[in-house]
Amino acid sequence: MDQEKSHTIELLSQDLYAEHDAILYYLTHAWTVAQHYGQEILEIAYDEMRHFKWLAHSIVTLGGHPDLHTPELTPIASIDEALQQDIDAEIRAIEQYEEHRDVIPDASIKALLERIITDERHHLHIFRELLARNTETAPKTANTENPEVSVIASRLQNIVTLEYQQMLGYLLQSFLDNHSQRIGLDMEERSIDEMRHMGWIGKLMGHFGLEPLFPAPQTLNQVREGTKNEEQLYHDLKEWAKQAMPAMIPTIDRIMEQEHYHTLV
Repeated sequence: MDQEKSHTIELLSQDLYAEHDAILYYLTHAWTVAQHYGQEILEIAYDEMRHFKWLAHSIVTLGGHPDLHTPELTPIASIDEALQQDIDAEIRAIEQYEEHRDVIPDASIKALLERIITDERHHLHIFRELLARNTETAPKTANTENPEVSVIASRLQNIVTLEYQQMLGYLLQSFLDNHSQRIGLDMEERSIDEMRHMGWIGKLMGHFGLEPLFPAPQTLNQVREGTKNEEQLYHDLKEWAKQAMPAMIPTIDRIMEQEHYHTLV
């Protein structure tokens, strides 16, 4: 393996570990101290899972082996502490991805990292909003000194441990055995992106009491032709939103950046 590829694998492995760390933190926060915002944090964790997958496949494409060893988590006592830690993690992630993007020579990986940075910037925005509006106290903690509670906790933890280990095993098998030799998003994931974009816009329509319609294209060729006008449609929507609904701008920007990545791969 040449030195350039080896160095790229090393950088992507650092990113892979950071995503693994973020996934576990966000899931833990969503299930425990920050459960008041659980669904919003879970959505962020799901984004990080996709990043994890893309990075692992990129590493295999370059001839590397994904390292899935488990990060060590620090217990968090309060929701404010959890959200601040999540904000700090996103800031570090953005900085690290930008550094790696700037030194990695492979154009397809550069584009992938830029695509991931788009998500991380949005995550940072969400976590900052959650912290700013937080008035929730930490949830009640179980009395683990109670013998009955202790037994239940032990049994449930055994299940979590097993499921987590199986998940990592299946992931590694998928990365190595079912690898498509392609960096970035496959067509199914592009479809998922489009569905998410549709959902974000549909949710905004719902705020106005509008119900989205889903007219089918007459031919599949119309789908490809339709992408030519997509950038202009979002540009016009953004110009309107600047005056009519500024809160929509971050969502529009995120969609536009994700759609731009689709044109590169």
